[in-house]
Amino acid sequence: MNIGIVTGEYPPMKGGVGDYTRTLSLHLTASGHKVQVITDQRCLHPKNYADEHEVIANVSRRWSWLDLWRIRKTTSDLDILCIQYQAAAYGAMRPPIHFLPCITIPPTVTTFHDLEQPYLFPKAGNLRRQAICQMARYSDGVITTNSEDYHVCANELQLPRLVEIPIGSNIPYNSTNTFSKTKFRAKYGISKNELVIGYFGLMNRSKGGKTLIQALAELHSNGLPARLLLIGELTGSTDTTNSNYYLEANNLAHNLGVEKHIVKTGYVNPLTASSALLSCDLMVMPYSDGASFRRGSLLACITHGCPTITTNPKSANKRLQHETNIMLVPPDDPLSIAAAVRRLHEDTALRNSIGLAAMSLSKDFQWQVIANQTTNFFTEVLMQH
Repeated sequence: MNIGIVTGEYPPMKGGVGDYTRTLSLHLTASGHKVQVITDQRCLHPKNYADEHEVIANVSRRWSWLDLWRIRKTTSDLDILCIQYQAAAYGAMRPPIHFLPCITIPPTVTTFHDLEQPYLFPKAGNLRRQAICQMARYSDGVITTNSEDYHVCANELQLPRLVEIPIGSNIPYNSTNTFSKTKFRAKYGISKNELVIGYFGLMNRSKGGKTLIQALAELHSNGLPARLLLIGELTGSTDTTNSNYYLEANNLAHNLGVEKHIVKTGYVNPLTASSALLSCDLMVMPYSDGASFRRGSLLACITHGCPTITTNPKSANKRLQHETNIMLVPPDDPLSIAAAVRRLHEDTALRNSIGLAAMSLSKDFQWQVIANQTTNFFTEVLMQH
């Protein structure tokens, strides 16, 4: 199958959708498909990526109407086109990308990484929601990455060709014999006996970073001198609001007196990110909008068998089982986070059992399975087109 994938971000740009697209493309190519990635001009393929798929970085960062026409010409001879959609990834969330399925030549599938509404322009109001509806309805098929968005698309939009396919972890498990938890901690000035709480991913307003810092302050005020390890890139390349939130989080840490207890790795390669995850005693991912399998950062924690504290999902999720493979707390509640941290710190057996159960759960999110489900859906769309 000759597959095109349109994405607003791609390595070396920093962002989960870009990492997802690259990993999916690698697995599709390994399965014998020909893949072209059409993306931002800033994603000129660096020499250190030995990918077999083609990367065409010919779209301006504005993702303008002219760029849509450029994509139409570039993809005209493909069997199928897939748009990886997340509003913030496309040119400051401008309108044009939402019309791409209307003008493409091959059958077009849109993968919604979330249904967050785009900004578009001041006072856009209901047009923001209509932009997403327009994109979904003009697509020949729609993929959602989580059950919450699937139910919205099925019940409210009543799309004829719709499937839920989860994302996988963008961070492969570091299984090398050279990994040493003690040495990794020492590299960042952390002793082997300290309690290390990890946080992985961008400092986005929806991910609860400020709540975590408040929880850290609560732990220290009650005599538990934990260290917080912030793993990876913290602001990303596409969503400009992340930088403002990151600044707010830094100011909060300073004002609460816990700045010196926070360690930041900065951007690291996947192997080092894996080592960082494995070096933490537990992870805290306090999403303000609830835990969801659309979060690659959560899947990275699960894949690495990390005992993880996260927030109650918005809708029921049978695979996340409190005190079995995860610890669930209310969103925006630093006291509950602090209490959960203390419990896992004191109960080593519970901490270990949650980590093992999380590792077992990760089998549901293997990349080859995801690639196979994706191509099966593409085939279904082509047969019905």
